[in-house]
Amino acid sequence: MSSRWQDVFNHLIGAGYEVYSPAQKIGECESPYVVIRSAGVYEAGGDISSTRALYDIMLYIPFGKYSTIEPAMTALKESMKGLFPMIRPTYSETPPYPDDLVKGFMISVQYENYRKM
Repeated sequence: MSSRWQDVFNHLIGAGYEVYSPAQKIGECESPYVVIRSAGVYEAGGDISSTRALYDIMLYIPFGKYSTIEPAMTALKESMKGLFPMIRPTYSETPPYPDDLVKGFMISVQYENYRKM
């Protein structure tokens, strides 16, 4: 049985992305890659009997390639449209963050999936 996290993972692999789960990638960022992280499950609220699962899609870009961040993120979000309406954007995106441990910039975008309780 597949999970929604696995659906996102498999979709991005199929779209040609180098994809990892958290703490799986070791070493410096030498080419763009994506990390998918579960970001919690919350009650949907109101009279809706469902939960809202969140997923952070983190894009890593090597230092020295800052100008490629925006087009790479645009392409990633375009690819994620293939999972709509099952996986929907929350329109929450972080600014690029320089990650000295991997020698790259990280920018993330958040998606959600509603599940019946």
